[in-house]
Amino acid sequence: MSKVLFSIFIFLLLFGCGSGRKDFPSYSSTDGVTIKPYFSLTNSKYKEGGGVDDMLISEIENAKKSIRLAIYGFSNDRIRDAILNAHKKGVDTKVITDDKRANSENILMLKEAGIDVVDDENPYALMHHKFLIIDENVVWSGSANYSYYAFYKNNENLVKFTSSKIAQVYLEEFNELYHHVDKEGAFVSENLEIYFSPEDDFEQRLLALIENAHESIDFLAFAFTNKKISDALKEQYDKGIAIRGVFDKEQHEGFLKRYSKYDTLLEHRLNVKLDGNTQTMHNKVFIIDQKTVVTGSYNYTVKANEENNENSIIVHNSEFASRYQSEFEEIFALAH
Repeated sequence: MSKVLFSIFIFLLLFGCGSGRKDFPSYSSTDGVTIKPYFSLTNSKYKEGGGVDDMLISEIENAKKSIRLAIYGFSNDRIRDAILNAHKKGVDTKVITDDKRANSENILMLKEAGIDVVDDENPYALMHHKFLIIDENVVWSGSANYSYYAFYKNNENLVKFTSSKIAQVYLEEFNELYHHVDKEGAFVSENLEIYFSPEDDFEQRLLALIENAHESIDFLAFAFTNKKISDALKEQYDKGIAIRGVFDKEQHEGFLKRYSKYDTLLEHRLNVKLDGNTQTMHNKVFIIDQKTVVTGSYNYTVKANEENNENSIIVHNSEFASRYQSEFEEIFALAH
């Protein structure tokens, strides 16, 4: 694509998409898994609806047998009410959260309604997942906590899987969390990979993807403090790989600035910027050679790899990657 055509393409993305939810096609992996990406609104009012939370609520309302939710932050009362109603209808419902979030208002309301809620009982690490399993067939995962800002103000992304096979992968993780055990549980197929931290050492897989890039690496990082990952990016840049990145600006302010790898990469002449969202750029995304997408709950920190409960998704599909590439270009164009 010529530079002129590419510029027109980006202009249309930025000014032709409007404020409605971005609804992209589904993709099928080689083993029959249906995968669909979703991206949050960033300048909308939750009272007006129309965000990805509407899709989650619809899934919850249509649940027939079971709901399993592993969630770090949970303040969206519409999702809460949908879960409460499903429980009242007899849907088998269980929820896992972080110990430091166990007494939040919505979690307490679920407990009071008789829903089985447990926390990770680990004050030194985060139960940082954001995944939902419906009827052992549909899974939602991604960067978004279940807040209003996540769906209407922040930059976030979610992935919906329709597959009993993938649901089973996440159910196994859910049950491990429920019983406070960690077992290696990575799922790897031709064009889909799913990893869980801390047991699967996702850092090594991400480093391998970076080191094997042939042309380009684009990334969106909420928290990025991992030296091994920043060193790998610098090495690839020195080899001629085109690298661009956007950091969340709030993670580069105050005492956090000393840990952020933004300055390190900028000083090495990488094309990195701070986001232009007035709220939060909460994505955790890598796009490799415009054909492989890495996403999930995993921030680029040592703690995410070694201590926190996280899940990471890798999709090898150029069409799927093009949707993330479009989102990256929007965010990058507004960054500074």
